[in-house]
Amino acid sequence: MQLVDSRHVLVVEDERVVAKDLQRTLTNLGYEVPVTVATADDAIRAASERCPDLVLMDIRIKGARDGIETAEILKSRFDVPVVYLTAYADQQTVSRAKLTEPHAYLLKPVKIDELRTAVEIAIYKHDMERRHRERERWFATTLRSIGDAVISTDADGFITLMNPMAEEMTGWRTADVRGKRLGEVLRLIDEESQQAVEDPVAQVLRAGKVLHVHGAIVARAGEQRIIADSAAPILDEAGKLLGVVVVFRDVSEARRLQRRLEFAERLASLGTLAAGVAHEMNNPLSFVVANLDFALRELRQAEIPPDKNAWITEVVRALGEAQEGAERVTNIIAELRAFARPNTVPFGRVDVNRVLNAAIDMVAAEVRVRARLTTQLHTVPTVLANETRLGQVFMNLLVNASQAIAATGKYGNIVVRTSTTDSGQIVIEVRDDGCGMSSDVLKRIFDPFFTTKEPGRGTGLGLAVCHGVVTSLGGDIEVRSRVEEGTTFFVTLPPAPPEVMPPQTTGSSAGANVLVVDDEPMVRNTLARMLSRDYTITIAQDAQDALAMISRGERFDVILSDISMAGMTGIELHDVLAERYADQAQRMVFLSGGAFTGETIDFVRQMGQRHLEKPFALSQLRGLIQEQLERLGRVKKELPN
Repeated sequence: MQLVDSRHVLVVEDERVVAKDLQRTLTNLGYEVPVTVATADDAIRAASERCPDLVLMDIRIKGARDGIETAEILKSRFDVPVVYLTAYADQQTVSRAKLTEPHAYLLKPVKIDELRTAVEIAIYKHDMERRHRERERWFATTLRSIGDAVISTDADGFITLMNPMAEEMTGWRTADVRGKRLGEVLRLIDEESQQAVEDPVAQVLRAGKVLHVHGAIVARAGEQRIIADSAAPILDEAGKLLGVVVVFRDVSEARRLQRRLEFAERLASLGTLAAGVAHEMNNPLSFVVANLDFALRELRQAEIPPDKNAWITEVVRALGEAQEGAERVTNIIAELRAFARPNTVPFGRVDVNRVLNAAIDMVAAEVRVRARLTTQLHTVPTVLANETRLGQVFMNLLVNASQAIAATGKYGNIVVRTSTTDSGQIVIEVRDDGCGMSSDVLKRIFDPFFTTKEPGRGTGLGLAVCHGVVTSLGGDIEVRSRVEEGTTFFVTLPPAPPEVMPPQTTGSSAGANVLVVDDEPMVRNTLARMLSRDYTITIAQDAQDALAMISRGERFDVILSDISMAGMTGIELHDVLAERYADQAQRMVFLSGGAFTGETIDFVRQMGQRHLEKPFALSQLRGLIQEQLERLGRVKKELPN
């Protein structure tokens, strides 16, 4: 009866009779023994050709190598188990044999039962060892491959293993910390209070259950990493505690992104608030500005008796100061509108060199203490942009250059240069000899919220905003940098299109019919007062009132309409007029306290130059009305039948 299925045994025995007897016995027991060999060389050759499952090895064989040396070679090369055979059992021989870790040791003459038992146990034990090694390799490969850090300890809390991710995150190698407690090599602190927290291994050893810990670890070099932590006991089948395994991952980036998202949401809420405040303040501020402008103009043109001159001069001075204060409030509201909806900021022809010089003046105090700034400004075409936004781009690049030089600890140089390419593009260069940037940083330099500055020194939005502003102008921004050599930013902008002169018209605009449409009484009364000397003014209380006038046959040379009104808005009035009275729709000029909805922003862009933000000066309003009259002329009066 066969006890095993086709197991191959190699017999190494230099006594021919003994070898044949072993071969016959093993064959009868169900094993395959195709050959027997007598020397070490023959044994190695046979093992390489046939890959035996077990070697039955006589310790004393012919040749230069004895059985123990041969067994060591077979084990290291072919991972084959060895059962020794010998007629000698002296202590020295046994000690040498033990070093090769044999699976059994049989004394000659060998009994069949002893042989069968030794061979079966040796093969079974070797199979179990091989499976155990495979599981260990699988486990070790898994530990090395997973993205989480894993640390295990024994039942006394001493570290036994750290995977590569744990070594990377903590700064320690397993060989350096094996046999130490986790708390000796890794400090866990509370993320908010920065106070020390008991290490999770100690907590699990005390509680005997899975724990989830959130906090920050302080690595070997002092670096803090925010982690999500899980610690669990390792138990055997009987529930005996064998140790603890701690698994944690770095959530620092996720936490930073969460905080940035919260910051962005706060900015969005603040933007909405700023938009509302600006809109609500614009109407009262518009008639304050307009009435101050009107009062000053009237006083300056009035014929004042000599005895009243001193008093009038003081009144004019007071009104002038009030006007200056109103202008400051106007600028603040303009900034609020730009913050809330930067895309609504009007564009115009901008002299790049002038904006650059203004930006340099603004940052001169900060730059002067760190670097020598040299300008090479050549004559370049104008660009179509918002001067404030473009100035912010230049200021940001200059401040970044200054901070890059400050990081070197040396007094450096900044060069600002403008030029024009062969295709007419305007190029602005800002070059510094500061610390420079690595290739990894360069890849992310324009990513929102990415920053290399210390916490609290920047939000990571500066260059992202610069990129957005430049690309919105149809331009491009590039950067070249080398560590310890410096950085150069290249801003490329398209030139402004040629100016189109408005068609020349004959006739005077005096007495032109202007319809004022606004649901705010103070605003429409102020507009009427400002314009009544130069134009024939008609007032509509709201959009429905204006539509009723035009439906009755009244026609106007210019229609000044607020955009946001109760009931029918200025946009809705324009749409109705465009469908029914196209000529009157073309004569509409829009006034607004701020275009904040998507629909309103799109409409304002569509109207182009036919839009004026509140508050405004009389000269601005008259200029806009005059442009309309020159573009469309006066309404032709129909002759009676």
